[in-house]
Amino acid sequence: MDSVDSLVVGQEHLPNGKKNEYLIVFLLSMVSYLATVDSMLLMPLGNIIMKTFSVSPVQSTMVVSVYSLVAGVAGFLSASIMDRFDRKLLLIWTFVGFIAGTFLCGFAYDFHMLVIYRGFTGIFGGIIGGVCIAIVSDLIPYQRRATAMSIVSLSFAVAAITGVPFGLFLAKQFNIQMPFIVLGAVSIFSLLAVIVWIPSIKGHLSHRTPVVNPLTALKNIFSDHNQVMALWLAFLLVFSHYVVIQFIVPYMVNNVGFDEDLVPIMYGIGGVCTIISTPFIGRFSDKRGNFPSFVVLVILSFIPIIISTHINKVSMILATIVCAFFFILAAGRMIPAYTLMSAATTPEKRGGFMSMRSACMELGTGIASIASGFIVSQGPGGTIENFHYVGYVSVLTGIVAIWVASRVKVVTTL
Repeated sequence: MDSVDSLVVGQEHLPNGKKNEYLIVFLLSMVSYLATVDSMLLMPLGNIIMKTFSVSPVQSTMVVSVYSLVAGVAGFLSASIMDRFDRKLLLIWTFVGFIAGTFLCGFAYDFHMLVIYRGFTGIFGGIIGGVCIAIVSDLIPYQRRATAMSIVSLSFAVAAITGVPFGLFLAKQFNIQMPFIVLGAVSIFSLLAVIVWIPSIKGHLSHRTPVVNPLTALKNIFSDHNQVMALWLAFLLVFSHYVVIQFIVPYMVNNVGFDEDLVPIMYGIGGVCTIISTPFIGRFSDKRGNFPSFVVLVILSFIPIIISTHINKVSMILATIVCAFFFILAAGRMIPAYTLMSAATTPEKRGGFMSMRSACMELGTGIASIASGFIVSQGPGGTIENFHYVGYVSVLTGIVAIWVASRVKVVTTL
């Protein structure tokens, strides 16, 4: 397939026009989906991790946090060099590393080896998302790019509906390693499709700037107060979400009495509700303004957060409804927040900034996992103690996020 020779490519540069665009967006969505499933796969498996490896709640968070922390560091360090390679080759090699790490996790029967392999996978998992977004930006004309971006961004909700429940099923029916083996096998077929159908993308190489030291690139971003506020917003929102997510399944199972076999259904319902509600929240934010919408959604999200971290024995139906609203509002508040962040800098600086944003989100996930592990403890019969404090931390973080969002100025609407 011919190389792409410009930064913004219309359908006339691609064989089969729009049909090829749709195929490329689908493949990139699939890659993003697989990376998302991998990154969140172990979060609802807290009980299985603790039982399989005989570890404490704090230790169980290591397999989640190490991935996110390493992915965050990889995102920071790679930001200054991401634009210096053919994007197709960069995607292929990062995807190969991701697949290798995923397969290694599938054969990790020792807790410490699993932690090491999760860290290795995080190196590549922290880069893949940024590469996919860059390819979409290069290949899809601006007038159709928003639709393409929305398709790629749905990977999180689709992963919650299909990938996570299926992973939970495999872990319960076989062992905790089986989901990674299956995910690695599916990823190989996706890699072959990427090699065949994604075009070589080299147009940006003709616009090279002098090589910048990664530390210098970081300094340039962090010297901009507006970008710093936007990065803090990304970190706080993810932290507020994942500090609860880390132990919500063990809490629902061990404290509330939720049938463990129904956990995949809970995630599936939450994912479906998120997909249905996302377009409405997007239109609401466009109509009412992003910051006011963000404030409303964050405040509303406090309700399911407090309820889900305080409930005891309730019906399965009520617990599922609470979790569904948790998913809807946690994902919904991200929509106006992402829009605010995307306008926090000028277009020529947006690439590096978005890489930093992804890194901050990964770090937020990892640190939230560690913090949650230190707050909660395991009581008699495996019950999760002090989970209500996690809810307070999440709400307090959300309040701080509102203040930070008020400090983010829109400097561009492009």
